[in-house]
Amino acid sequence: MNEKASNVQLTPFTFDERQVRVIQGEDGEPRFVAKDVAEALGYVWKGQSGSLGHVPEEWKGVCFVQTPSGRQQMAALTEQGLYFFVARSDKPKALPFQKWLAGEVLPAIRQTGGYQLPAARPDQARLTGELALLECFCTLNNPAPSSRVVLLEKIGSAHGLNTAWLPGYVEDGPEAGQGSLDTDSATALLAEFGVRITAAVFNQRLAAMGILERRNRKARSGTKAYWCVTDKGQAYGKNITAPQSPRETQPHWYRDRFLDLLALVGMKGAA
Repeated sequence: MNEKASNVQLTPFTFDERQVRVIQGEDGEPRFVAKDVAEALGYVWKGQSGSLGHVPEEWKGVCFVQTPSGRQQMAALTEQGLYFFVARSDKPKALPFQKWLAGEVLPAIRQTGGYQLPAARPDQARLTGELALLECFCTLNNPAPSSRVVLLEKIGSAHGLNTAWLPGYVEDGPEAGQGSLDTDSATALLAEFGVRITAAVFNQRLAAMGILERRNRKARSGTKAYWCVTDKGQAYGKNITAPQSPRETQPHWYRDRFLDLLALVGMKGAA
């Protein structure tokens, strides 16, 4: 993100009694004041290099903003940088922040900000919010393309939109043109390959190898944990939408690569 130094508008939003300012320039694209975002999540701001060191350079930068105190330089995140920063946060406020972002901030920006849309009807605002929430969910959980299509179809159908053009078949195999690989759950595949170990123990071994990781979501009883396939594990499986909750992912493993996965964690199965 390049430095911005001219006509910009600073719009304040409020999250959990904290101000999060959004910078909107002549190009219409929002930038989020990084210090506000970090402090809203519960971090101590350590400057751009200290707090944003892991964010790709093209998704962060500085903006020059005219304030009542004079012209100020502010570290800022693009929309992609904001998703990246929040998705990798382990702070308890990360999930509520994402919901607030998707349900309030982004719809407001889409309707009255840089996109210059007219005031939307309540159903339009809801659709915009749900699509923004889907975008946050995909950034956080990295579900398989087939799962993303299913979620998009559900949102479209709920709003009476024509979803017939969405593909019924989605290529989600590792190699282009290969065709969708057959998958199943760890419980089913362990039994199929004659491995006498529980899925819970197997998942722990995969987590130790960096192939799985624990994610958390908010639930009525507090916090619910679930497993998610990491980037490293994408060669052996994928994340699908969990049948019991669309807010979770469930690891599914490629059947014809399961023996390789077992060997990776020092186990053997029947071919």
